[in-house]
Amino acid sequence: MRILHLSNLYAPVIGGLERSIATSSEELVRRGHEVTVLTLATPLAEHDETIRGVRVKRVRSVANTLLPGMNADATKPFHPTTADPLTTAAIRRTLRTGDYDIVHSHDWMMYSYLPLRYGRDGRPHVHTAHDFGFTCVKKTYARNGQACGGPRLGRCVPCASEQYGRPRSALLTTALRAQRHHGIDALTAISSSVADGVINGRMPGHVPVQVISSLVPDGLDELARTTPRPDWLPEGRYVLFVGQLGPHKGIDVLFQAYAKLPEPRPALVCLGTPRADTPPVPRGVIVRHNVPHPEVMAAWHHAAAGVVPSVLEPMGQVAVEALLAGTPLIATDAGGLADMIRDGESGLQIPVGDPDALAAALTRLLTDSALTARLRAAGHQRGLDYTAARVVPQIEEVYRDCIAASAVR
Repeated sequence: MRILHLSNLYAPVIGGLERSIATSSEELVRRGHEVTVLTLATPLAEHDETIRGVRVKRVRSVANTLLPGMNADATKPFHPTTADPLTTAAIRRTLRTGDYDIVHSHDWMMYSYLPLRYGRDGRPHVHTAHDFGFTCVKKTYARNGQACGGPRLGRCVPCASEQYGRPRSALLTTALRAQRHHGIDALTAISSSVADGVINGRMPGHVPVQVISSLVPDGLDELARTTPRPDWLPEGRYVLFVGQLGPHKGIDVLFQAYAKLPEPRPALVCLGTPRADTPPVPRGVIVRHNVPHPEVMAAWHHAAAGVVPSVLEPMGQVAVEALLAGTPLIATDAGGLADMIRDGESGLQIPVGDPDALAAALTRLLTDSALTARLRAAGHQRGLDYTAARVVPQIEEVYRDCIAASAVR
């Protein structure tokens, strides 16, 4: 198959969504397909190139070229909740110069393709929802740290104003609420939680949502085992957290739970990016930034326990990496983590925002060696369900079904 991915961001600007797209694209190439990723140009990457067999085509947008103030971060392109004329024109040119079998869109770049779907340049179209962007311009579907009660214009505009400012919030929200998403032939979501959020959007009634998880590269378990133990890790046992050091990832709850552990406490190691809302770091906590990924995997492998205390988590790639490394894992029941962790089998699951439950779970792992050994083994097996070798065949099946269904319409 010849596949065209549409994604706001791609390497070298990388986050969880972009890592998933890169992993699936590279695995599809390995399996014999031709893959092109059309993405927005950035100051860090302005030109076309080929990355590990994936052709990357970088294009302009009105939002970035004429309205650069739309971006809070100039290195990260912004696509609005409606079609961008420059991006739509670039997609059209790409489709006319390549005999693509399928278009697979991610995030809001989809809106620049929808006007083309039923024209002369249209191709069968799969969209993957990686977050709650169908219903929420913040993409979190949360309000005041809690799950949103449902999208309403009068509620959404003030909620998103803190992130975008009121004028941009009003424009983005109004455009999103006006979308009817005609032109999606197949729709997938990375977790049951995201699938539920999609249903609250304005979707054509004939398009069901299929849950296909986000994915990680094959071989992360071997990487964790074979990378030498980093010398910056503390001696003895430690608890590990990886992620942005903000309340949305539950770091404040983790600090509270850590203070409740009986002495002598193991060290708490936090690997991640500080934020304006990062709480004060307690005594005994080690914080490191910009740790190379192999060392992160080695740190997971050697940890006595891992913690993913997120308040909001569409899927949770960091939890998958911990499971593959054989880390006894504690995670909240937020979003996609509820799909991933089977309490008492592949990990321990706790309620969101409950430091007492987290402290109790940590105490169990630190004192019950039989439980720890069982979770290491079963967690590793569960993590394999999220690897490219197991997920990409599911994506291929969606492509084949979508192409076949479009051929008979």
